[in-house]
Amino acid sequence: MLSARILVAAVPALWRLALALAVLLPAGCGGTGPVYPTSDRLDPWVSTPAAVDPASDRAPAISGQVARCRLDPGQRRSALRAGGKWGPGETYLLGFDIRAMPGPLPARPVTISRLLRLGVPPGTPAVEIAAVRLDARNGVTVMGRSCIPAAQLGTWHSVELRVALADDDTGFLEAFCTRRPVWARDALRTTQPPTCRRAEGCTTPAPRPARFEWQLGLIADAPLSRPAAIEMQRIFFHRLFVIPNRVGNL
Repeated sequence: MLSARILVAAVPALWRLALALAVLLPAGCGGTGPVYPTSDRLDPWVSTPAAVDPASDRAPAISGQVARCRLDPGQRRSALRAGGKWGPGETYLLGFDIRAMPGPLPARPVTISRLLRLGVPPGTPAVEIAAVRLDARNGVTVMGRSCIPAAQLGTWHSVELRVALADDDTGFLEAFCTRRPVWARDALRTTQPPTCRRAEGCTTPAPRPARFEWQLGLIADAPLSRPAAIEMQRIFFHRLFVIPNRVGNL
């Protein structure tokens, strides 16, 4: 009798789990990329003061469900950040939609999204693991590959990074533009810039604890000579436990 009662009590939870998987798995497996359900609303963390990169010359402006980043001549950064405590053994999907605001695009490449391994101890320079950049000639590029042509940036387009954080050759890094893969590397250390594999002699020690941060907005290496502005929506990060449609190497 006790076993029957336990089974009856467990049915609602099992039903909810089955329903969640039914929503997630077809969406994740029925396409060429990480087509997980996304919300039209900004994740709550985006609107918190802690989300603003403290190195920003100007904080991104949040209006409704859109974040607007703008730099004037002489400025270098208007950005958000997330993570800081992410570490090896975890897998994340990082995503946003981007649209250029009226006016010229940056003449020189400006970073609009990047994954960093933070320096240890604090104050040590961070290491860039992956980057998405923007400029007037090439539009949006991911790891040096074309993502969104400059002529198309007047409308919304999605950019996503899927990364398995690892200090051994079990990590992977994949980039998607408008839900289609444009760059991917498998079986690598994601504590070091790609591509770094222990099996190929990449044995440079990573600082411990290895921690990661995601930054997005407008991040320039040097002060800009002319204004630049972009809009972002559907900004999110999800920790992943189900990982369909792996790309492999591309």
